Amino acid sequence: MNRTKVALAVGLGLIALLLTAPLANAKQAKHEKGPLPDLVVTKVSKPPSSTAGSKLKLVVKVRNKGTASAGKSRLGIYLAKKAKGKKHKSKGTRLKRAKVRALKAGKKAKVKVKLTLPGKSAAGVYQLVVCTDDTHKLRESKEGDNCRRSKAFQVSTPPAPTPPEPAGRAAFAMGNGIDWGFVENAAGETPEPGDPITTKLTAANGITGQAGYARSNVAPQPLLGGTATNLEFGSDEDDGQVTLDLPFEFPFGGVKDRTVSVSTNGWISFGSPAWDYWGDEQPSDYRGPVGVTGDLERGIMPYWADLNLGEPSAGSGSVKEIVAADGKSVAFQWHTRQCCSGTTPLKTIQLVLFSDGSFRFDYPGENEPGGNEAFIGYSLGNGASSVNAVGVNVNEVPTSSILYTPNQVPTAGKLAAGSLSLSLPAGSSFVSGDAGCAITTAPTALSEGLVTCAAQGLGPGEQTTKAVTYSMPADAPGESDPANFRTRGSYLLSGSSFSAVREIDALDTDIEPTTLTVAVTAPLAPQVGAPAEFGVEIVAVSGHGLDEPRATFTLPANTTLDSIEIAGQPIPCTTPVGDQVTCKLVSGAHTILPVVTVTPDAGAENNPLTLGVSAQALNAPAASGSATSVNVAP
Repeated sequence: MNRTKVALAVGLGLIALLLTAPLANAKQAKHEKGPLPDLVVTKVSKPPSSTAGSKLKLVVKVRNKGTASAGKSRLGIYLAKKAKGKKHKSKGTRLKRAKVRALKAGKKAKVKVKLTLPGKSAAGVYQLVVCTDDTHKLRESKEGDNCRRSKAFQVSTPPAPTPPEPAGRAAFAMGNGIDWGFVENAAGETPEPGDPITTKLTAANGITGQAGYARSNVAPQPLLGGTATNLEFGSDEDDGQVTLDLPFEFPFGGVKDRTVSVSTNGWISFGSPAWDYWGDEQPSDYRGPVGVTGDLERGIMPYWADLNLGEPSAGSGSVKEIVAADGKSVAFQWHTRQCCSGTTPLKTIQLVLFSDGSFRFDYPGENEPGGNEAFIGYSLGNGASSVNAVGVNVNEVPTSSILYTPNQVPTAGKLAAGSLSLSLPAGSSFVSGDAGCAITTAPTALSEGLVTCAAQGLGPGEQTTKAVTYSMPADAPGESDPANFRTRGSYLLSGSSFSAVREIDALDTDIEPTTLTVAVTAPLAPQVGAPAEFGVEIVAVSGHGLDEPRATFTLPANTTLDSIEIAGQPIPCTTPVGDQVTCKLVSGAHTILPVVTVTPDAGAENNPLTLGVSAQALNAPAASGSATSVNVAP
């Protein structure tokens, strides 16, 4: 071949090489990329209609459409408003990422996901956007087919949370129909042994006055006008009372009352007759005037004093009931003078009760200073803390009117069922009780009893009353009247209790602070095996009655206790502990004369017998005494 032919062949070869180079490069590039995975979402279960903040379950199916295996990946789930078309611009809010296992080419996986919708999601129609390889860690043959939308579902806002049930607002009142100072019922009768005493126990819920009262001085108010009725007290113009019905139920301290006792002495009472006068024993009682008033009275006192409608030196006075024309208020007006004092200053007093539960003290007209001391305020009858006192032992009326406005009672819910109970005095007997009342502990001659009544659940503004009747105990040992005694009422609820105390001072109301002495007389000639009597004398030094006195007796060694009696009647005592026994003595008595009888045994022979006595009362500190006999004869 000549040179010309060779050169032509080389040139044609170069041209062919240049023409085939691009095609070869493309095939080489494709061979270097190799097969790739392609993950797609093939199905998303339809979410149910839900409320914001609720949980839901989702099932997602994923497939690898590629030609190569896909490693582990993450599935992203987003919440988005429903798309208007097939395409969407935003995934929305990511709710969760779930794991997807590695998938070989052509394989499928089912992913179960638990989700919580955002609590602040607005109501509307939504879709879930589910995307494979949400973290973009896989190299796929196609990146634009990773996401799929679920079918639309409704999301609603959750209902407003139900507010917690408000708590019940409990109140309790007790009345035994007896005036503690005069020891008389509404008919003016003093209860004797065996007479029935009926006590009413009232539980209430969320009634006006339960939260107490705001007291304020207001401008002096005139006498109320309306329909007037002169109250008649018969011969009881001094220390008299009349019981009547109010024109409306009056809520006092969280308990509604329709009946009231009006006293000639400038006060009204709920649950018992208002016989007593201020200055009887209240100022000198060892418990203090507020303590006495709070324990023993449930009433309102615009000017509780010792007044007299028929004071001979000053002419007659009056007590009137005035019912306002609109029927929303009632007034009691006292126009009277002082009792039994050298001067008889005139007092004009008005108490106005309003149907909304407020009340007001007014002092219009002529009010002369001086005269007997008085108490101004009120008592709910649940102890000293239930008393509000404007003045104690005062003898002038306030210069302004005084308004008591009930504090707002917080919204009350239902009050759960509870129990009402009443203690019965020793020596009494249970007579009857309303439905649901039963003896829990029967009283004996020597111990108190207890009656318990089931109290129903109470809705707001409701109240329930249980009546318990018992008989008066017999005369106290050595006395011609029953001993003084207290009855204690209570209202028990889950986690709380309310209580009140009432007293019947049958034997003596004079329970000022005092001291006592103890004297012991030994037997003259004690003998082994023969009863030997020690005489004991416990005396209130100042002559006042002893309130709930007790005595502890230290018995002689080597003796057997036979009895501890007063006037031949046993008294309540504890079981002896070692050589000591404690006994309850006669409450209200001035002088108490127990007799302690023991029998010496052989170990006491030729030794003296010694009896020690320590006594005290609520109104007297402890004192002690002892006596020693001559030697015990065989």
